[in-house]
Amino acid sequence: MDYVGGVAPLVTTYGPGNLHHLAYSSGTDVLPSVTGFVPTSNEGVSHFLVGFSYHFAGIAFYWDGAGEAFFRLGSSTQTFPVGNSWTNATGVPANGEIVFGLNVASSAAAAENSGDGPGRLVAYAIPDFSELD
Repeated sequence: MDYVGGVAPLVTTYGPGNLHHLAYSSGTDVLPSVTGFVPTSNEGVSHFLVGFSYHFAGIAFYWDGAGEAFFRLGSSTQTFPVGNSWTNATGVPANGEIVFGLNVASSAAAAENSGDGPGRLVAYAIPDFSELD
């Protein structure tokens, strides 16, 4: 998953649940790894944008919801499954390619539980504006 040209993972989920995210391996003692989640109670389809920070070498995310979840990079039509736990996460370790089934449980357990600070990985729920028509 490279963020060249602003391309980021767009996650689509079905049903209520939480999109968990982790930024890890900062390479310094200044920034601890960070984890957090974005909840949705939507019974239908929800969309999320997973952000990143150049302060961290690895990112990972997973969906713990009632239905399925997949992601695509930017406007690509190709979709990929989203993991369902920190031992089966979707992500990119340091300088790597997209990894499915990534085990980041030890990094998540040691992470600071706050994914909303500046310079850290964040996930945003994308509103559904189609209902406004």
